[in-house]
Amino acid sequence: MHEMPFVYNFPFFSIILTLVGGMCLPFFRNGKVAQKINMGVIIATGVMNFILLCYLVSTGESFTYMMGHWPAPWGNEIRGGPLEALMATMFCIVMGFSVLGGLGNIFEDVPKKKQYLYFLMMNLLLCSMIALIYTNDMFTAYVFIEINTLAACAIVMAKEGGETIVATIRYLIMSLLGSGLFLMGIALLYNITGHLLMESLHEVIMEMAATGQYVMPLTVVFAVTTLGLCVKSALYPFHSWLPNAHGSATTSSSAILSGLVLKGYIILYIKMMFRVYSPELLAQLHITDALLVLGVLAMIMGSVKALRERHIKRMTAYSSVAQIGYIFMGLGLNSEIGVLAACFHILSHAVTKPMLFLAAGALANVSHHSYEFKDLKGAAHKNKLAGVAFVIGALSMIGIPLFAGFPSKLYFSTAAIQSDYFRLPVVLVALAVSTALNALYYLPVCINIWRMKDEAHGHGHEETGQGHGHEDTGHEETGVYDDSHGHAVHEEPVTDVAAAAFEDAHHEVPKAGFSFRLSMVAFIACNFGLGIFFIPIMNILSQGIDLL
Repeated sequence: MHEMPFVYNFPFFSIILTLVGGMCLPFFRNGKVAQKINMGVIIATGVMNFILLCYLVSTGESFTYMMGHWPAPWGNEIRGGPLEALMATMFCIVMGFSVLGGLGNIFEDVPKKKQYLYFLMMNLLLCSMIALIYTNDMFTAYVFIEINTLAACAIVMAKEGGETIVATIRYLIMSLLGSGLFLMGIALLYNITGHLLMESLHEVIMEMAATGQYVMPLTVVFAVTTLGLCVKSALYPFHSWLPNAHGSATTSSSAILSGLVLKGYIILYIKMMFRVYSPELLAQLHITDALLVLGVLAMIMGSVKALRERHIKRMTAYSSVAQIGYIFMGLGLNSEIGVLAACFHILSHAVTKPMLFLAAGALANVSHHSYEFKDLKGAAHKNKLAGVAFVIGALSMIGIPLFAGFPSKLYFSTAAIQSDYFRLPVVLVALAVSTALNALYYLPVCINIWRMKDEAHGHGHEETGQGHGHEDTGHEETGVYDDSHGHAVHEEPVTDVAAAAFEDAHHEVPKAGFSFRLSMVAFIACNFGLGIFFIPIMNILSQGIDLL
């Protein structure tokens, strides 16, 4: 009997290590100690998955790993291949640097006695995401979806406050709705097929499709499970919980929620597309057509809502709605290159959006702790690395060459050109309009954070009127220097504001210490790495998709 390579144990070790790491944290109730343990777990998990990735890419293999002594179809299995190993490695990298980049905000926003619980939830979150990536069992997927939901809600609510609690409740309600739909679909699927393992399900479903049995029940199952994961992934129009949850959470929570949590559900769905349903059957039942329509709507509407925002974190959250739309649009194209583009976009968004949230948090720290655009004028001069990182992230989201967001848009366009006459114009127009809208809301913010206050005085975005400490927003059109009364009214408040901004900057800038700088440099490097060396990554993704 052929002996199993030792590296095949690494997905199981990763899940167990993150669980045990979380269980140990209540014995170390010091927040800084808990953070070190959490970081150790993330690093160890990342190293194991990277070693597995190198092994699978070199051998061109995939494998199933039986957990316990019960064989299929009753047992629980893990399935690993280059796609899963790459995603798990990237998730560990992004989570590690997201936590490091927002450490200052974590220790400031989370009450001291609850900090160890915050890092405990981070461990459970990583555990659930790795399980969703590797699982080969539908019910196990549901169990870890629920763990993921509860841990994600906990890291949102960690920053105490009325707004945060309301946002968390909305998040929980919508997440449970998605989980319930997914569970309903699994129950129906089990009743029809008698199986829960993905390969066994696929065999029975293909037999039924060939004989024309249970067409309507299978259509309902596919639709319900797809809808459940769309809700969990915040696909438009099921996104209403997302902006406030991201806008009110501490910076690291926002980064991880947007960059990773939403993607775990999508990776599970991609595996279900190939290993349970088959893309051909989904196309036959018009599920992929629905994904394409919802994806295109999300690309446009998410960008439109972002364009109307004047709160930088909520704007970035609405941008995530648009980017999730790109991924589902790629899946809706129902071609290998479309799925390939969607998978690459998962990676590019995972390294870009956390960088944007962390940079936005650092800029707010030197701007009276305000996320309003008008209070962020010139903030990049007080934290230059955060300003540079935000600009790079914005250019990546727009799709400028050399940045991570460009290759996926290039491949989306290629997939559209290779698709049918209906999809081609819809996708190309949606890409063009969404890219233009991305530029319209990101570039003004980039200019605003680098514009000095004296340059911006008398201009700006005050008409939205949600300022912190600027009540006289209606006076901008009066000539500050032409009218002596206007000069008298404006000069002293601006001087006071400038002095307060200087004091805040002098007080807060030291918080952007080594961990923040390391995080920003790492995310910038990842962004350029994906944008320039995307062909090797695409080859790994293509190999992984072929093996699904």
